[in-house]
Amino acid sequence: MRITQWGEYGILISAFLAERFAAGAPVVGAAEIAEAQGIQLQYAQQILLRLREGGIVQSIRGPGGGYRLSRGASEINLHDILIAAEGGTFEIICESKPLNAERCHSQTKCNLRPVWYGLREQVDTYLRRFTLEHVMATDESGDAPIQIGGKREEEQERAEAPTT
Repeated sequence: MRITQWGEYGILISAFLAERFAAGAPVVGAAEIAEAQGIQLQYAQQILLRLREGGIVQSIRGPGGGYRLSRGASEINLHDILIAAEGGTFEIICESKPLNAERCHSQTKCNLRPVWYGLREQVDTYLRRFTLEHVMATDESGDAPIQIGGKREEEQERAEAPTT
């Protein structure tokens, strides 16, 4: 699994739009988005195009136009954003760049293929659990309260720490 800058900026831009909406700015221009993310305007526009084509954002034309989320922050998960921004979440190499064309096509028995498909499904399931609302949420430490296996990370660490 490899999340590229396309995916990371796709998530950051989507979260920025959600934050701006929550602050009373339902539509945000591409230049403001690019500046806020510290990226070139043209790169931001390319990412926004992918997000629009993927149904994550809508573009509004005309004076006062720009971009907004197509749904609420609680309805957009990280999986959907990564699919829009990158085209996938977990590339299975035997599908895209097989090591051996005869051995690595879908009709041939492969002992690894079920492992890769299972891993991709686990990654996709995990990413679907987290919405933009989760990404935007912070606790008193300033960290997003992302949970692992149903427990917050620090709760998991405390539970695993030896008692004295």
